Amino acid sequence: MKALGKLTSPSVIRALLDSLDHRPNKGLGQNYLIDGNILGIIVAAAEISPADQLLEIGPGLGALTQALLATGTRLTAIEKDKTMAAHLLAHFKNLPLIEQDVLDVNLSALFSGGINKVVANLPYSVGSRFIVNALEAHPLPVRMIFMVQREVADRLTAQPGGKDYGPLAIWSQLNYDVKNIKQVSPTCFMPAPKVWSSVVRFEKRAGPLAEVADYSRFKKLIKLCFTQRRKQIGSNLRKNAPEFFPCLEKCGIDPATRPEQIPIKQWVALAGAAADSI
Repeated sequence: MKALGKLTSPSVIRALLDSLDHRPNKGLGQNYLIDGNILGIIVAAAEISPADQLLEIGPGLGALTQALLATGTRLTAIEKDKTMAAHLLAHFKNLPLIEQDVLDVNLSALFSGGINKVVANLPYSVGSRFIVNALEAHPLPVRMIFMVQREVADRLTAQPGGKDYGPLAIWSQLNYDVKNIKQVSPTCFMPAPKVWSSVVRFEKRAGPLAEVADYSRFKKLIKLCFTQRRKQIGSNLRKNAPEFFPCLEKCGIDPATRPEQIPIKQWVALAGAAADSI
């Protein structure tokens, strides 16, 4: 088997794709990273130690896989594309590879099995949905490093009062300190996507910002209120979830407040304030 070359080299990538008779699948968000500096930033952000077990999503040709394995870490990967999966198995002999759609994978089982960090150049097609799934798994990884669309990164890191603040920020920041650590130009990929990307770091908090008694209710309440994010929360709840309306004052929330202005701790308090579910 011919050794893999430098997997951030456009010429190497083209040759590999030709040998596999494969073209990047836009539906799967296959954009190959061709900037070694960005690859180094992703690996460094993971702060990998010998005790870590890592999970990678959508490794494709294996540029990030190659860099992660070079640290000596234990790595498991998930790859949906059958051609890419066969390529990875051929070149990374001892790599545990799950050939499945990541949205169908039992993440809690993987994390319970010892995986404590996730590092991934996430396919745009599944980015935010996978992150939500990871945030609802148990136990939670101690650190997650993702390459995502810049638009998604803005939503993950948004603060109350901003136009991007919403469910994704609330669910993410409840248990994690989330930071955008690097913006990435489309020219760093082949083929170049139409949008900028960002490397985002999730660092698990010592404890959640507030204890959620019923996560299902918490999530449903937030989704309900943000479907009409510009509407005052009082009028929204009075019409759609009246059991919560009397709890606004107790939680220190003005009924005239809009959902995008409410900090996470107050959302948790409101979700736990009513005895009945939505």
